[in-house]
Amino acid sequence: MAKKTASPKKVAVLVEENVHDLEFWYPYHRLAEAGFMPVIMGPESGKKYTGKMGSVIEAAVSPADMDPKDTAGVVIPGGWAPDRLRTHRSIVDFVRKVHAAGGVVAAICHGGSVLVSAGIVKGERVTSYVSIKDDLVLAGAEWTDKAVVVSGRLVTSRTPADLAVFGKELVKSLSSKK
Repeated sequence: MAKKTASPKKVAVLVEENVHDLEFWYPYHRLAEAGFMPVIMGPESGKKYTGKMGSVIEAAVSPADMDPKDTAGVVIPGGWAPDRLRTHRSIVDFVRKVHAAGGVVAAICHGGSVLVSAGIVKGERVTSYVSIKDDLVLAGAEWTDKAVVVSGRLVTSRTPADLAVFGKELVKSLSSKK
């Protein structure tokens, strides 16, 4: 009898208009390379979103299509997309529920603003693009200027220049959950 293999762990990678293309695609491909199943999630499944650099990215699912309890993690890329993502209650609730269920939540650049809206940074160490530092601090986080910060199940990073270390820590945090 063939041995049953475990299915890859699903990780939602969020998309909205004006997402930073590199901050979306680098973690997406890094996750796939590491054996995870990256799933493109937007506010509307089937909708095509355009990145800041022109990538057209189609959302495979919306938050209604994935169970946060069966999701290993969620990645929030930066760009201007986080300002839009945080206005969708379904996205914010999904991020909060993945975190509450023990999943890894990762944000780079302006992605930390979604963490603020989800209410999951109080008492955590984080980093981000410097322009949202005050938002994170006012939400109760301890902000530091480092390429990547891992605090419990939160993985945060500053800019596209930090993508290599962000990807490494994201995969490491998710792999410890396998």
